[in-house]
Amino acid sequence: MGIFDRFKKKKEKEFVEEIIAKLGCDCLIIEADNVNDVMKRYQQALFEGRKEGYTPLIIMPSERMLEIIDPEADLEFPTDDRETILAKSKDINAQKLVKSLLDEVISEEEEDFEDEDDIAGEFSVEESSSHFLSLEEVINKKVIMAKIPTDNPWEAAAWIPMGGFNECPMPEEQVAVFQHWYEKYRALPALVTEDVWEFIVENPPRTREESESLAWEQFGFCPDIVWQGVGTVNALAGTLLDSSTWYFWWD
Repeated sequence: MGIFDRFKKKKEKEFVEEIIAKLGCDCLIIEADNVNDVMKRYQQALFEGRKEGYTPLIIMPSERMLEIIDPEADLEFPTDDRETILAKSKDINAQKLVKSLLDEVISEEEEDFEDEDDIAGEFSVEESSSHFLSLEEVINKKVIMAKIPTDNPWEAAAWIPMGGFNECPMPEEQVAVFQHWYEKYRALPALVTEDVWEFIVENPPRTREESESLAWEQFGFCPDIVWQGVGTVNALAGTLLDSSTWYFWWD
């Protein structure tokens, strides 16, 4: 291993340790040797967490993630403290919020389309992933399995207040929407990076109508998963039908 590689490993270790210290809850450090092993560790933590009252969350360590968690960091897009985020989320109607976000996205892009049907596209069932896509990028690196001390999974967005940049909703908006999706689909935020949220979904949509309705919500919440991802809303819907995982990414 060269000097650069040793320096990089040292910095990665420091990020992991500092993130855990700033987070202030029980955490495990996992060496991501392969995707399946990490998924098994997550599923085990999910089972144990329900008995012990915590929500497992895989955190991808980075310098930016440390800044997100550090309340004293001088961020370009500063966020409130955890308690304030949770308090603000209680005043947000998640369904009205996702509709307003969707209206904004469509109005911004409508000049590129003749009508809404062009944005919708054709529905076709696509094979969905059974693992978190972000794990493919961290093989042979360390990730953090945080035991967020709450049995309300949606509150994870207040513990990791990643948001407010580009079109990424503010943390309190994420909390509100995550609660809405948990209550309707049993969707739990399960993995977070500096610009990604991934979910495990226990009651996904089972019909085309349900998956299309959800896809429009997700499009408003995270336009990049369509514009820089699957291309149309109904293509997204095809990936949501009976899917156990969801992926959101903001460029």
